Amino acid sequence: MSTTKSNNSLKDLFRFGCSGVLIGFLVIILAEARISYNNIRVNRHGLFNHFNAGTETQYLLGKAAYASFKGESENVVTSLASSMNKFTNRMEAAEAYFYLGSAELNLGHPQLAAGYFELMYANNPTAHGLFVVAISYDQGGNLDQALEKYTLFVSFQDGTTQANEVSHAQQRIQEIMTIKGLVNPNQ
Repeated sequence: MSTTKSNNSLKDLFRFGCSGVLIGFLVIILAEARISYNNIRVNRHGLFNHFNAGTETQYLLGKAAYASFKGESENVVTSLASSMNKFTNRMEAAEAYFYLGSAELNLGHPQLAAGYFELMYANNPTAHGLFVVAISYDQGGNLDQALEKYTLFVSFQDGTTQANEVSHAQQRIQEIMTIKGLVNPNQ
């Protein structure tokens, strides 16, 4: 009798434990679906704002944003590169250069990306923009420019700097200075 009772309690424990795990997975799946839905809705809203703005430059930015969203980096470059002279608004130009730089980075051209990111930064100088410039120079192997931009970024305070970016920049400054022999790694 006690064997049957302990067998039943093990079966109940196993059944309810499995049910709990299954319910947990369902809750996680529902939460992820909701987050994904919200992200799609926000991205869609941003894209439609560009398309519905009515200006040619806003249309071009919307087209580039959509191509970028779909991972079509070559379409971003072809749609924007020949039209950059149409961007007279500095904020729009900065956004267009960001899309061009991101597309070139995705295509494996970090040095070209760095040039576009420099133009983005020239049109809209922010700390994050400077960090993006430094990263692209770093990825392209131009350590002198990367060191210069990382150093400038660490000293740049505009309220948009994030702690993880500052930490990464400080670490890369030390690593690049060690590589270049500007600091003794044993100190």
